[in-house]
Amino acid sequence: MIYVFKIIFTSIIFITFIANAQEFVSVEGQYSFGPSISQNEACERATMNGKNEAIRRVSGESVSNDTIENCVQEDCKLYEKTWSSLGNNTIIKSTSNFKKQILEELGEKVCKVTFDAEVIVIRENTNKNFYITTDFGNKKKVFKASSSKTVKDGDTMKMTVNLSEPAYLYVFGWYPEENTNQLINVMSYPQLGKVKQSYNFPPDGEAFFLISETNKKNSASEYLLLIATKQKVDLGKDINFDDMKKLLYDIPTVNWAKKRLSYTVIR
Repeated sequence: MIYVFKIIFTSIIFITFIANAQEFVSVEGQYSFGPSISQNEACERATMNGKNEAIRRVSGESVSNDTIENCVQEDCKLYEKTWSSLGNNTIIKSTSNFKKQILEELGEKVCKVTFDAEVIVIRENTNKNFYITTDFGNKKKVFKASSSKTVKDGDTMKMTVNLSEPAYLYVFGWYPEENTNQLINVMSYPQLGKVKQSYNFPPDGEAFFLISETNKKNSASEYLLLIATKQKVDLGKDINFDDMKKLLYDIPTVNWAKKRLSYTVIR
């Protein structure tokens, strides 16, 4: 998890609505559990799998096979698919007929969920005039786009954000080892006014990559979402994935942009 003693980051893509389409799909998801994962956690992840499947059926696969193949653990595959879904043009507007079963398969306990999903597809154009580029890394190096982004527990975070024009900045962290469906508001800058076109993070003090004390694993997959808006918006609180998408797509897409970053923290 990133601990602010000031922090942040981002990059951006840009969009304009043309028309929306709506589809209904019936899906299922499952996840096994045992000593290291509780039944409730497994059912949450089973639901994530189901939502990812609904999005995949409607809009296609949104994460590359190479990314999935590089994942050693099943959690990693689930996280990458879920994170990738935040970048595509679909929203799960609602779910219904939710059913849950606890089964035993091949000696493992499994949580299986089934539900119907209402999926909204956003038709969009790319607007190249509003964007962000970033230099992201630690004190030793800046990560290249294609490189493996691995940092050590305790490393200092370094980030430079370059905006195509001044904008309000919001930064969210997703720490699925802690909460699989919640985006944590790491830092918001509307109170400072519009951020200039080049901005160093942290602006003062320091930010560190730290594995939570409650995480007993040797590594943690972590993700950052940076959002830039031309006008102030109500993005000051923690929010779940679905609500974030709904909130953003209620804003004219010419007025906002986003960038997703992912990295792994090792002990």
